Amino acid sequence: MATTTARPTAESPTESLSPPVYTALALLFSFLWSTGFVAAKYGLLSSPPLFMMGFRFLMAGGVLLLIVVLLRRSLPNNRRDWGRLGVLGLFSIAGFFGITAIALQGVSAGTGAVLASTNPLLLALVAPFLLSERLGWQKIVGMLIAFGSVVAVMWSRMGGGESPLHMALVLLANSSMITGTILFKRWKLGYDLAAMNAVQLLVGGVALLIPSLLFEPVLSGGVTWDMNLFYALLYQCIMLSWVTMLLYLFLLRKGDASKANTFLFLNPIFGLFLGALLLGESLHPMDFIGTLGVAFGIYLVLRAK
Repeated sequence: MATTTARPTAESPTESLSPPVYTALALLFSFLWSTGFVAAKYGLLSSPPLFMMGFRFLMAGGVLLLIVVLLRRSLPNNRRDWGRLGVLGLFSIAGFFGITAIALQGVSAGTGAVLASTNPLLLALVAPFLLSERLGWQKIVGMLIAFGSVVAVMWSRMGGGESPLHMALVLLANSSMITGTILFKRWKLGYDLAAMNAVQLLVGGVALLIPSLLFEPVLSGGVTWDMNLFYALLYQCIMLSWVTMLLYLFLLRKGDASKANTFLFLNPIFGLFLGALLLGESLHPMDFIGTLGVAFGIYLVLRAK
């Protein structure tokens, strides 16, 4: 069956999505993104990190691309746009997730969450120059309050044995995601979001599986193909690689990159409460205080003109 290669359409205007709907979708994105930490924790019991994520992206991208072809959704019609989607896959999928997986082997989950929360701040600093997005003092204050609240929560849980090298790797992973976000906004590829996501997932999966097969004990019994891994991969493919990534691309298309990324401040907060609910981990009074601080910071960002 031939695939439709219609010319990309213009981006839909931000005004077509009301603030309450945008906020609700952004909250859903942040919550689903946070569940990935729990799913990954189960999956890593049976698989090395790069292989688990590379196999997940390859499987999710392959199935999604097949669906896109069968539904005759628009795919790129020139080599330049195919190449651009490949670059986005390398930065937003392989670079971010691959480097993060390596980094988390040398830092605690709390430290990783704090460092990952610098993503919106770093993006906000470069957005006025690279995306012509207005920053404004209210948005700056809101982001600082949200970030400070996350730091306060995680500081109360901080342990020793942190590796400065692995901390730097988390920041490098953030830079990779920010680069992908900026390129996505600048290139304004108007193709079907599912099609673009499928290509990025495939590129990211291949890029992660190559170093996995070279450096991880995949071929020597390092992967246990049990139901634990099966359920972890299934959830990550459907809810994270498909639903969550599509939500993220949709939010980027409909609003400012810095505003969409502000909701990433909620990820460590959601992670704490999910850990308590699903893994029996304890909650501290500072967790609730920090949650209120993050919510207030996001409120200021959303209210900024």
